[in-house]
Amino acid sequence: MSKNADLAQAILDRVGGKENVVNAYHCMTRLRLTLKDNGKVEQESLKKLPGVMGLYDNNGEIQVILGPAVDNVYEEFVKISGVHREEAIPENEDPELTAKPQITPKSILKSILNAFSASISPLIPLFVVIGMANVVAAIIGPTMLGLVSDTDPLYTNFYYVGQAIIYFLPILLAMTASKFYNTNRFISVALACIMLYPDILTALAGETGYTVYGIAAPNVKYSGQIVPILLVVWIQGYIEKLLNKIVPNALKVLLVPFGTVAIMLPLELCFLGPLGFNIGSLLCGAVLGLYQVAGPVETMIVCAMIPFITAFGVGRPIFFACLTTLMTTGVEYAYMPVAMVMTNFLTMGCCVGYMIKTKSKEQKQYALTSLIANALGGVSEPTLFGIILPNPKTFLPVVIGGAVSGLYLGIMKVGYFSFGPSNVLSVVGFVSAENGANFINGCIAAALAFVVTLIAMLVLYKDKNEPQKAK
Repeated sequence: MSKNADLAQAILDRVGGKENVVNAYHCMTRLRLTLKDNGKVEQESLKKLPGVMGLYDNNGEIQVILGPAVDNVYEEFVKISGVHREEAIPENEDPELTAKPQITPKSILKSILNAFSASISPLIPLFVVIGMANVVAAIIGPTMLGLVSDTDPLYTNFYYVGQAIIYFLPILLAMTASKFYNTNRFISVALACIMLYPDILTALAGETGYTVYGIAAPNVKYSGQIVPILLVVWIQGYIEKLLNKIVPNALKVLLVPFGTVAIMLPLELCFLGPLGFNIGSLLCGAVLGLYQVAGPVETMIVCAMIPFITAFGVGRPIFFACLTTLMTTGVEYAYMPVAMVMTNFLTMGCCVGYMIKTKSKEQKQYALTSLIANALGGVSEPTLFGIILPNPKTFLPVVIGGAVSGLYLGIMKVGYFSFGPSNVLSVVGFVSAENGANFINGCIAAALAFVVTLIAMLVLYKDKNEPQKAK
């Protein structure tokens, strides 16, 4: 077996075996598992596995922190465990899962966040493509190096790549959401295509408008939207289940796909699509409103707390709201600059300071390993879970570094324009085709996060193994 296969098998053995695994997926650094019985997890043994950087229980979801290797380990885990979204047993057919969970505001919020995570996480590589294409276009374009004009084919080659992915984002989300909701993927994609069909969009914007079965459809542009298609695929799942129950087997091939589309057509264009658009607009308005009211104070507080927000996974609702803003407006000021860039530089500053101050050779080696993982791989979890959280004396230096850099972000109105690498090159997210100073100020903020945190660690941090001075 390969190294990744060995690790996948070791993880599976320590989470109760394949019989205990309901669902498995991953983000950029974590293998995320939904288990039937979390009590079967051998946490201490799991944490000690070579290649495992940490373990986190996020509201019942077991997250094994693996770093950049998570893609390969996940593929082996799926092969070994037999877990796959298309082949998963529906909850209502699994006798061990038939008990319905209590519906509470917390459980509803968790379900919404899980839907967002499962739908968006697989698309992160495409967000990076968008970011890098926009960065190349901005660098060679008239606002930075000025090598070509904004009408030059070389410029538009890269610019159009990013714009095309954003435009067809609902189709891509339909593919990933169909896995989460266990719907017919091609019907989900077809429903997204309908929302983006040029003639329908033209009719919606026309003087006479557009009607579906006599019902007027609001004029909404769905390109680049996130929430509408997620609502559509969610309801599609219920329609398909209903039709599969009532349609005779001999007619299912004919009537279930067509019936689903026929029923969903007015629902998506007249109700769900506009509702999702308005939800997205409210989220954008809330984020922008908070930034406009609080400005530098908001970015200062968020940046001071971002390592803890990241470590405890409580930033997901904020992230998804701000992602909607970024996809809709092309720039985000309140959270993305901090979450996507500042976190890495704060933790790197803490790493270097800890490496210098600790007296333990093992901890120095661990800090060096964490620094390399952070700087090159963009993985901050080893620092968060191995250095910061176990050592409360690191809290104040990190908070000081975050507050100073966050305050600078807010004062200079630094915006985040596009996804890029998650390592030290994450600052490319500050590259703007219209505002060259944004990149410079973003780099200054990142430098402040690193340097101020490092200095605060050197001045304030006292290693627990350091001998106390005699009074």
